[in-house]
Amino acid sequence: MKYSQKMEIMKTAKFYQLIIAICLCWTNVQAGEIKWDIKGQIIEESTKQAVPYANVVLYLKSDSSLVIGSTTNFDGEFILERIPKNEYYIKLSFIGFEDKIIEQFHFDPNNRSIDLGQLTMGNAITQLDEFEVRARIATSSNNIDKQVINVDKNIAVKGGTASDALRLSPSIQVDNEGNVKLRGSTEFKVLINGKPTALSSEEVLQQTPANMISKIEIITTPSVKYSSEGGAGIINIILKKNATNGMNGMANIMAGTKDKYSGDISFNLNSEKISLSAGFEGRSYTTTAINNYYRELYYSNDVHHAFMGQDRIMTESNIGTRFGLDYNPNERNNFNFSIHSGYNTTELDIIAKTSGYLDSDSDWTKDNMYNSDYISMTPTFYTNNLGYNLKLDSNGSNLNVNVFYSHIDYSLITSQKFYHADSNFNPNDSQPYLQDITNNNNSDESKIDVDYTKAFNDKTSLELGLSANNYFRFLDITFAEYDYSENDWLNHPDYSNKYDFNEDIYGGYANLNTSFWGINAAVGLRLEYTDRILQQQSSHQNYKYNKMNFFPGFSLSKSFNDNNALKIAMTNRINRPDEYMMNPFPEFEDNYFLSTGNPYLIPEIVRNLETAYNYSGKKTSFTANVYLRTTSDKLDQRLTINEEDKILITFHNNSSDLTSGLELMGNVELTKWWSLNASTNTYYYETEGNIDDEIFFRSNFAWSAQLINTFSIKDNTSIQLISYYNSKTVRTQGELSDYYFVDLALNHAFLDGKLNVNLQLKDVFQSLNYQLTTETGNMELLGDFQNESPIFLISVGYQINNYQKKTKDVHTDFDM
Repeated sequence: MKYSQKMEIMKTAKFYQLIIAICLCWTNVQAGEIKWDIKGQIIEESTKQAVPYANVVLYLKSDSSLVIGSTTNFDGEFILERIPKNEYYIKLSFIGFEDKIIEQFHFDPNNRSIDLGQLTMGNAITQLDEFEVRARIATSSNNIDKQVINVDKNIAVKGGTASDALRLSPSIQVDNEGNVKLRGSTEFKVLINGKPTALSSEEVLQQTPANMISKIEIITTPSVKYSSEGGAGIINIILKKNATNGMNGMANIMAGTKDKYSGDISFNLNSEKISLSAGFEGRSYTTTAINNYYRELYYSNDVHHAFMGQDRIMTESNIGTRFGLDYNPNERNNFNFSIHSGYNTTELDIIAKTSGYLDSDSDWTKDNMYNSDYISMTPTFYTNNLGYNLKLDSNGSNLNVNVFYSHIDYSLITSQKFYHADSNFNPNDSQPYLQDITNNNNSDESKIDVDYTKAFNDKTSLELGLSANNYFRFLDITFAEYDYSENDWLNHPDYSNKYDFNEDIYGGYANLNTSFWGINAAVGLRLEYTDRILQQQSSHQNYKYNKMNFFPGFSLSKSFNDNNALKIAMTNRINRPDEYMMNPFPEFEDNYFLSTGNPYLIPEIVRNLETAYNYSGKKTSFTANVYLRTTSDKLDQRLTINEEDKILITFHNNSSDLTSGLELMGNVELTKWWSLNASTNTYYYETEGNIDDEIFFRSNFAWSAQLINTFSIKDNTSIQLISYYNSKTVRTQGELSDYYFVDLALNHAFLDGKLNVNLQLKDVFQSLNYQLTTETGNMELLGDFQNESPIFLISVGYQINNYQKKTKDVHTDFDM
């Protein structure tokens, strides 16, 4: 080796030795430097309740430079890690609250943890010359892990239901009949105060009065701790519960055009250890609609044209009672019990006029029919929830046990009369065809959840849980036709049937939560085993299904300062077919439609991936969500033509879909009397599959937008103007047209805010109408839906014994 090469190698070696020495010295300096963790809990000054997702930022006193930032968790707790000794101040901030500065710290060399204890934040108040305006909480907002709809702040839903309140979310689409979709899907789970209910998601949303709701949480990427049911996510309804001691309550009544009435009353009795709540609600709500269907059926050498016009009147009536008990014997133990019972009756009267003809026909009126349909469904139910929470230590370790049981009785009646008619659709049939379908059924559901949380330190905890759920329903369906020769009703043996549906679901999960480098992380896995059997008694057939499913999930979130936060999350979920989707016997039939189920359906698997950015300031907040959702073995409706040339409606798993989109939401307080909430959801949707050996692929870009103007006028008067637009969207076998609506509401408070009078005008421009087109291999179907509008409502609410609008949110432990 040459001398010059040796010298070069020696220089290089000495250089690396110097670098290593510097690193070792720096490591020793770092190791010798003492660092502290700063922790605390933020609570609201008046209610003493935790303030989740508040911003906590540490600054140097010398130059006000930012050192580190964080946000509080659901319990209002925060931690700032590895802080060297210096002079600092902490700034606490959250929208709707006054900023707070903390300047006193004690760096104890014998205790590396600085516990600031409970820190209070008060609501922001601005004093004007003539009247006082309190800081407005936005009607809807996006936290880093969920959307929150502050129902109590939305004057346009007073006297309405949870379905009406959900219109404020950019992720939600609600039609004029109250049917709800979450990011285009009807498959989601609805909870009340974090607990399951006996009713279906649709029934819960349409029966829960908006006046009794504090807020609604929309969680699109739940962690593995949550039940996997509900592919699009979870909608959690938080009911009002007053935080002040003593007796108080609230009463509301509503009346509207064309027989719309509702009323509710709630009471709270709070003491130091026991809280009691009770409520009663009643509602009778009638809506009208005109639905027209146009069908063209193509034969090899002819075309059949058909028309059906429907005049529909639907009345939903429900009565419900609620009772809740919360008992805290000491700081470690909590017992809670709730019961919800009642009944709901839905009555639907349909007058249908149908006609059909072939191009080759000379007589175009021979198929004219006048049909009268009456449908009545009455579920009577009760739901019980019993919970026990035990705090195991001061670090956050706890044990939760929740037991749920519900029973429901259904009575479903469908009566149809079919008359031949003349060219003006006047009945000319002395002996019309009469058909009655009765469905008397009942169901029982029981569930037990056990959740254990082990907190290893302030940064890391492990969640473990087990659950067992049993659902059983018995259905007794009788299909009867009137026989004029016998002068009696005769059961149709091919359509009358009894069957049992039993579904057991056993689950378990493990979820690790930790933080590092200012990042909050969670990763977990959930396992669920499904054991299902449908036993058809009349045909002695059993349809079985069982399978183990795996549901991984993770989330990463970071707050960069007191205004900005970012999150990414992934979760897998499932949608299981219900017993009605699987019943192979006809559920509905008329001249042109026949509806049956498919007993071979399997669950669909949904995968959600979402990235969220959140900015929050004093008068402005902004959120952006980018999401991707894919569905395999999709549970979808199929329309085909059967051998009688009727449209056969059934279900299948022979398709998949993909939805990717961007949601934007912003809240801004333009002036002291005018605030805006604007949101939009732009997404790409595609679906593909195979129906009867016909391969299809459909896709399109769609979007929706919403603008809410809220004006606060002096003398306790507020005005709200809501405008909404939804573009055209594709479906598996067709597309839904665009539609829009504008709602207007006015609210005035009397008697120092105890009495509120609210006026609403819904669908001001009578624009909430739409068309639905369906195409198969040899059929084209157009449905034109004209809904009742405009609708005028007036509601009056009174606070009993100074019931405060600042509400204590019930502590929620979501079901597994």
